[in-house]
Amino acid sequence: MFLYEPRSSGSLSTIQISRQHQLGLAGARLAAEAIAADLASNYQLDMEWSEAHLLEFKGSGVEGSLTLGESQLELEVNLGLFLLPLRSTLEQEILDYMAHRIPCPAG
Repeated sequence: MFLYEPRSSGSLSTIQISRQHQLGLAGARLAAEAIAADLASNYQLDMEWSEAHLLEFKGSGVEGSLTLGESQLELEVNLGLFLLPLRSTLEQEILDYMAHRIPCPAG
């Protein structure tokens, strides 16, 4: 089953994840809005929809974007210098969080 695909960005400071979903665009946007509210309150991230399907976020030592599609989402997280030692831990936490919030298609 295809759960996610880490993408090589050539930079140790960037986490890129591509994930399939069955929510459709409207459902993915609702899920993204719920995630944004959760992350904004728990991690003091500023979130803003810069386009209809592009959610950008920024916080202390981190910035990135979530791009929504009809059946897939693309997440890019750019880590600041102080978060680099936590990169693999943060990536696993993101994957676990997404697994609970955005269901994947069955294989």
